[in-house]
Parts: sequence; structure tokens; C-alpha cells
Amino acid sequence: MRSWRPSRSRPPPARRKSPRASPERVVLGRGRLGQSLARAIGGRLVPGRDWRAGLPFGKGARIFLAVPDPAIAPLAAELAELPLPEGGAVMHLSGALGLAPLGAVAEAGRDVGSFHPLQSFPVVREPEHFRGALVAVDASSPRLLGELTRLARTLGSRPRRVPPEERTLYHAAAVLASNYLVALSAQAAEVLGRAGWSRPEALEALLPLMNGVLQNLAVAGLPDALIGPIRRGDPETVARQLGELKATGGGIPVEVYRILGSAALELAREAGLDEESARRIEEALTG
Repeated sequence: MRSWRPSRSRPPPARRKSPRASPERVVLGRGRLGQSLARAIGGRLVPGRDWRAGLPFGKGARIFLAVPDPAIAPLAAELAELPLPEGGAVMHLSGALGLAPLGAVAEAGRDVGSFHPLQSFPVVREPEHFRGALVAVDASSPRLLGELTRLARTLGSRPRRVPPEERTLYHAAAVLASNYLVALSAQAAEVLGRAGWSRPEALEALLPLMNGVLQNLAVAGLPDALIGPIRRGDPETVARQLGELKATGGGIPVEVYRILGSAALELAREAGLDEESARRIEEALTG
């Protein structure tokens, strides 16, 4: 006969916590970056100039200001006059500015931040365009900084905090690597134009070369991706090219060649160009 044992009563199942609804994300501004970001983060897109049409903002709303830099501070001041949503935060997308333009919102007791994708948006882009890009983040509180960091990672981007004291140099580097790259391609196309090429023909020829150089940079890095007459210590070619540029009209291409040639010479020295060759290159560049 079995001995009697008290039955073990099972504890009642633990109540599952209902998942917290994510705060609403609102993008104020229908420019190319604003539309691209709204697609990527599932945000509600509201016109920047007519932003009141997007009211009310939900509790804890994350409001991204996708407007030109001069419009950020005035828009932030208008937002600060509202009863901003409890727990909400306001971010701008500028690469050049710190958090100061959002000061009115901060004084109203809300967190502020910045979220700048280091990527180009000449047209509205799909979410994949954010993948692999650096995103400069900053915030007035560690909590918001962590949230913006996680958001960047969700997009497949690489977040990095860029504080106000670094912003001007950060943005200057972005201008050099993007805007001035376009300007440089225009100068190269002009030089081919002096030989009778049309601009479309020149660009069609130059783009594969430029793409190849970018791949070299990705693989070899600096300074090893540098090639050409300066890297191999060929002052005769440098002097001949400068002479032809002067003879066919001079102008900006000559100055661009000299300035970038000097920069290339420093890289060539770093890569191991001997000092005698470097001296002769420098003489060719300066005339």
C-alpha cells in the first residue's frame, strides 16, 4: 500500500507584463533626409513649416527636426511654447550644430539630442542607405544618448558620440569628403573638356576610376591607397601637367592641382617617398 504524500500545489502562472508601446516617432520636415529617416525608423512625417498640423504628439514622442540649420532654433522655440508630451524628447539632424539651438526645449524640461547620419541624401533613400554609415549622436541625458545609440544600431549604422566642441571639425571633414568630392569631379571634367570631351563623357570616364579609388581606400587605407606621379616620385609628369593646365586656361584647376598635390606629397612621404624625390616634386608644384 502506497504511503500518502501531500500533493505539491503548483504556483499560479506568473502574469506576463504587457509590452510597453514604443513612443511615437515624429519627423518634422519633408526634405530628402526627413523622408528617408521617417521610412527607416517608422516615423510619422509632418511638414516642417506646417508642423502644427501634426498635433497632438503622443506621450513620450521622439520629435526629429529635419529642417535647415537656421530653422532649428526658431522651431525649437515654438515647440517649447507647447505643453510638450510627458517624457518626450526633441532631436535635430544637423551635423554642424551642438545642442544649443534646442535650448528652449531643454529649458522647458525635456531631453534634447542630435542624430546626424554621415551619409548623402541627394534623393529620398531607402532604409538600406543607412546601413554601415556612421551616425553622430549626442544628448542632454545619458538615457536619451543610449536610446539614440540603439536607434542607430537598429538601422545598421555605427553610432559615435560627437560633442559640441568636435562638431565644426566633424562637419568640415564631411564637407571635404562629400561636397568637395563632387566639386573635384567637376574640375576633372573641366580639364577633359579642354581636350574636347563633353561633361557627360568626362563623368562617364571618371566615375569608374573614382569608385576604384574608394575601393582601394577601403582595402589599403591611408596612405597606401595613394598612387600616381607624386607617389612614385615623378616631378617631370607633375611639371608637364601643370604647364598644360596653365597653357589651356589656367584658373581653378591649376590651384586645385597645386593644393591637392601638396596634400598628396605629404601622404607620399608618409608612405615612404625618399626626401630627394619629395623635394623635386615640391619644386614642380610650386614652380
